Amino acid sequence: MTTVSDNYKIEFYKFLNGDKSVEDLENFIYSQPDLELQLGNETYFSLIDLNFKDKYDKAKLPGLIKNRVIEEGQFETWKLKRILNDFLTQPEKIDLNLDKIYHLYCGVYQGNGVRRYEYKFLGNLGINYLYWTDEGYLKTFYGNNWKAEYEKCLTEFEFYHKQLKNFATEIVSAIDNEEIEIFNDGTYRISNTLKNKLETDEIYKLKRPNEKFGS
Repeated sequence: MTTVSDNYKIEFYKFLNGDKSVEDLENFIYSQPDLELQLGNETYFSLIDLNFKDKYDKAKLPGLIKNRVIEEGQFETWKLKRILNDFLTQPEKIDLNLDKIYHLYCGVYQGNGVRRYEYKFLGNLGINYLYWTDEGYLKTFYGNNWKAEYEKCLTEFEFYHKQLKNFATEIVSAIDNEEIEIFNDGTYRISNTLKNKLETDEIYKLKRPNEKFGS
């Protein structure tokens, strides 16, 4: 694995996350004069030898980056923090960001019954997506009136965001303080204190606006 500056890593992270196109990544690779020095000759030439317009070479690119340029655990850490920070700073998109957090909570199914990057410490955030705006949940509890309830939820984002944001803040801080560490093999380490607090069977229950809610 090569040693790449944090600024350069972010460009590769953005590509892996779907935020940067193949063409943009190609332009980035060719426009950085010191990238070859950071990557080393072998890795650098493996990148520029690819035909970025060929669909088969483009399909090889994510694997090459994860194996030779950045550590997968570092990318997954960046992705997790980014989604949590988006959740904290975008209360108007709480439903979309909680949906992303729910998928991180579930992890990536491997086909052999094993899941990678399955973050159980996100339960208070991810599961509450299902208990709030999920269509299946609303149909079960509100029947034919589920659409009216959904529209009502859309006007109450700030109320729900206020209840949940402390969970996201705590997790971001724990990652920064290395109380949570994500590994390349899809597992993670969490301190016992946080595990006992966040990875329980009892998920925080969202209060509704018509219920008394303390500060």
